[in-house]
Order: sequence, then C-alpha cells, then structure tokens
Amino acid sequence: MTGGPSHQGALDPGRIRRLPPEVAELIAAGEVVERPASVLKELIENSLDAGARALTIDIEGGGSDLIRVTDDGWGMTEGELAAAFERHATSKLTSAEDLAVVATLGFRGEALASIAAVAEVVAISRERRATRGHEVKVGPAGMRGPTVTAGPVGTTITVRQLFHTLPARRAFLRSPRSEAAACHRVVADAALGRPLVRFLLRSQGRMVLSTPGSGNLPDALASVFGEAARRAAVEVEARGEPVSVWGAICGPDQTLANRQGTVLFVNGRRVQQRSLLAAVEAAYRGMLEVDRHPIAVLQLSCDPLAVDVNVHPTKREVRLRDEGVVYDWLQRACWQALRRAVPASIDPKASPPQSRIEPMASATRPLEGLWADRPPSPQDGPSDTWSLVGAGSWKSLGQAHNRYLVVETPAGLAILDQHAVHEKVLYERYLDALVEGRPGVDSQGLVEPVLVDLPSGCDFDAEIQDELSRAGFAVEQFGERTLRCAAVPAGMAAARAGAALLDALTRRDALPSGGELHRMAALLACHSAVRFGDPLAPEEIRALLTSLAHTKGGITCPHGRPAVLMMGEGLLLAAFHRQ
Repeated sequence: MTGGPSHQGALDPGRIRRLPPEVAELIAAGEVVERPASVLKELIENSLDAGARALTIDIEGGGSDLIRVTDDGWGMTEGELAAAFERHATSKLTSAEDLAVVATLGFRGEALASIAAVAEVVAISRERRATRGHEVKVGPAGMRGPTVTAGPVGTTITVRQLFHTLPARRAFLRSPRSEAAACHRVVADAALGRPLVRFLLRSQGRMVLSTPGSGNLPDALASVFGEAARRAAVEVEARGEPVSVWGAICGPDQTLANRQGTVLFVNGRRVQQRSLLAAVEAAYRGMLEVDRHPIAVLQLSCDPLAVDVNVHPTKREVRLRDEGVVYDWLQRACWQALRRAVPASIDPKASPPQSRIEPMASATRPLEGLWADRPPSPQDGPSDTWSLVGAGSWKSLGQAHNRYLVVETPAGLAILDQHAVHEKVLYERYLDALVEGRPGVDSQGLVEPVLVDLPSGCDFDAEIQDELSRAGFAVEQFGERTLRCAAVPAGMAAARAGAALLDALTRRDALPSGGELHRMAALLACHSAVRFGDPLAPEEIRALLTSLAHTKGGITCPHGRPAVLMMGEGLLLAAFHRQ
C-alpha cells in the first residue's frame, strides 16, 4: 500500500491560491521596509558587516526621495553584486546551526531584495583587489547589469523614490522632517555603537551629523548629544559572567525628554529591549524627575548561544536566556557608575537599589484614595474645604527635605510637591499667554547669551524660531550646529535655557499635532518651576499658596502627576485609633 493517492498533484486546492511572486515580494518587503529609516538601517548594517571604517550618507525628502550610502568596505565582485539582490541570498550564513551564533548585524538575506521591491536601486561596488567596479540597477521591474564602471573601493547604494509604486503606503509616511529625524537617529545610534567608524550624514545637502571615528566613545557622545554630554559622561565597566557591560552613562543633570538617549547594544546589535531600558532607568531611581530619561550608551556582551536574534523581522528585539540576571547586572553596573557622577547631596554610601523589589503595599495603603477629586466622607467636613480655592489661607507648617510643603487646612493636613504645584501655576499662566489673541510670553534678556549644541536629528528653521519667539525665547543660528539664546521666558533661570530649548526641539515631532500650545506651556512651566530639592523662604511658600488658590483645574501638574495630597481629619483620627 502507498501512503497517499497517486494523483495528489491533481487535487483541487479550492480557495487556496499560491500568491504571484510579485505579491509575495511586496508582503515580505513590508516586514523589512517600514519607512526610510528602516531602509537606511539595513544599508548601514551591510556596510558595517563589510568592514567599513567610513560611511557617507545622503538623504533627501526625509529619505523617501533619496537615500545614498557610500562605504569604504571590502566591496563585491561582479557575481556577488548580482547575487546580493536575490531573496535569501547572503554571505553571512551557510547552515541552520549558524543561526545559533550569529555574529553579524545582517543575516537573513532579505534586505536588498525587499528594498528593490519597493524602490529604484542603483548599486556600485568595487572589490579591494579589483581595478574596476560594477554597477547594477534593480527595481520592481527586475535587474539590469552588472555593467563595468569606475569607482573607489567599497560600495555605494542609491535608493530613489521609495514606495513610488505603492502610493497608499507612501501616504502613511510622516512629514519629511519627521522621517529625516528618524533617519538621523538611525545614523546616530550606529555612530555611538561604532566609535571607530567615521559617519557623515547630509540632509538636503546640509551636513547634520559628523563623527570623527576616533574610537573614543566620548567623542561620539559629543557629536550626537553635544559637549555637555561628554563632560557629564562617566565610564561604565563590569566584566564577568554571564554578561559584560561597558560604555558610558551621563549623570542626572544631563537628561532628555524621551528615551532616545538610552542606546543599548547586545553583542554589537542595537536593540530596544524594554527590560534593559528599565534596568538602566532603575539605576537612576530617586535621581530623575518624572518624564526625564538618561543619556547612556552601553554595550552588553554575552555568549551568542544565550541570545536569539531571530525573533523580530526588524531585529529590534532579542531573546535573552537569562534576562533577569542580565537585568540585575546592568542595573548594578549603571548604579556603580552613577556613584561617581551624582551630586554630593546624594549619599554615596547608600546601598544600591534592590532589583525590582518595591516597598510593601501596606506601607502606603493608609493614604490610598485620598486625592482631592474623590467625594469627601462625612468626617472630612464641607466639600468646599477640599478645593484649592482656599489655599491662600492655608497655614504653612514648613518645608520637608526641600521637596514638600506641609500645610494645615480647615479639613486636616495637606502635603504639596513644590515642583509640581509651581509647575501647575506656571502652566496656566503660560497657556493663557500663548492662546490666540495674545502677543505671547514675556521675555527677559540674558546678561550673557547661552550657546546650545544641537543634537543629531534636531533641525532649526524659521517655523520653530517663530514658535520659540512667541514662547519668550530670542534664539538664532550661531554656527552649523549651535544656537545662540539671548532671552528666555520671564521667570525662567538662565541655567535652564539650554535644557528647555533642547526639549522644545526634540519633543516637537514626538507628540500628536494639535496640542502645540499645551505642549509648549507645559515645557516652559517645567523648566521655570522651582526644582524638587530647592530650599524655599517662608514668603516664597506663601506666594506659591496664594497663586495656587487662583489656579483653575484639578490638583495634578501638566504631566498628570498629583501635586497635592490631602489628609482629612477622619483619616488622621482613624490612623491614630481615635475613632
């Protein structure tokens, strides 16, 4: 007997149809080519795998019109150049066993074929031993070439009109400025991961990022984040089993409004692993304000057998065999480095934080649910006593730890987060000044102008200059990647000008459109408010309570954090067993 019918090939597949090759290619390309930045990432990784020590990158139209990557790597022969655009063709793997120990950035052999399926690609390459190069032109219609051409050693790949045959897909791209910013981040990340490689990025013909390729990580940090990051950086090094960590981390005085400054590599591969990002931020616990994120560039090295890199189409995430151990090792390495960078007011003899162990819930349970927006209990007194309208008559009992204000209210006690309360007051003032029909926020001139280095991905144009002017800043271009600030919003300290400007620029495209005025008002309030740790004189506390009484809205700051904790008489009696 046979295992099946002899006429199996003639079976009717019914509704199941094999996709045409061109459709299958577009589906596969969609997994690799999401936007111009993903194209650029694949091309850069190919160049680095080819041993390049210098890359020149040009983009136009945010990368949707043009992406060109030129490297000085090993180059390709005529046959290799033609084969490189075949699907699943690669020089980096030869067997299934190789997947367990992938040591290159690329390995699937899909990138070039996927790019050519949705764009027009021209590739020129010359091998180091050759006296001439070769060129191929590839696109959705197929390949032309290779043909002989002149060219330096290395490879140049030019991608034009991305998604030009897929207008619906092209319509989903963000603005050219946003797509260019994403490309900038890709190049910046690669430069931070390979300080030995020289990177030059031009957008619309203008140089926006240049790294020296000196092999010195602080040099790369300065190129991407500015000189202040270089000065604030401290070395991280913890070598052992099962993982070694090295790199640089900046002290808590140098932070960003987003997580783009935390750049992590596992065995040389840029990853966006949530657990590892959490480990780095856990090392800063108690040092950073809410919504501030560290600047850190860290390399993790571990046994390739303990890492699975083949779990995500874009290779953004990896699977770690001992993820909990790696988390603890990374957190401790960062915390040890921060001991050399934190201000003297933080006790360097304190024990490092226990990894992922939080205080017992019962420690704070007596205070749960006591925000001012809940209905008052009968013991709390009249409902209007919970309102902030009466804050001007509250009696200040003093300041605790230079962070909290303790006050007596008709209904009991209140504890105020001084930064959040002041931020709330200033937010309303700035927002009122920014709404339509008002000239804008008042400015105060600086005795000495502040110079601000623009990080990679931040553009300064007439539109943002007008927006900043209305917000109270007087800013102008001062060199290729430097701004000169001669005035700041009234009430803002000159020392906060640089951080405020960088926040305004880096957050510009990170938030949904339509909330620009609220975003700017919240940003100005955050950078103008008293800090969490500033000592306040009694008259300053009184002025803050008076201002709070005239502030509309609930009791949270613009970021949604509670600003006031109310403890009614009923709670106090119950807590001391007096009822």
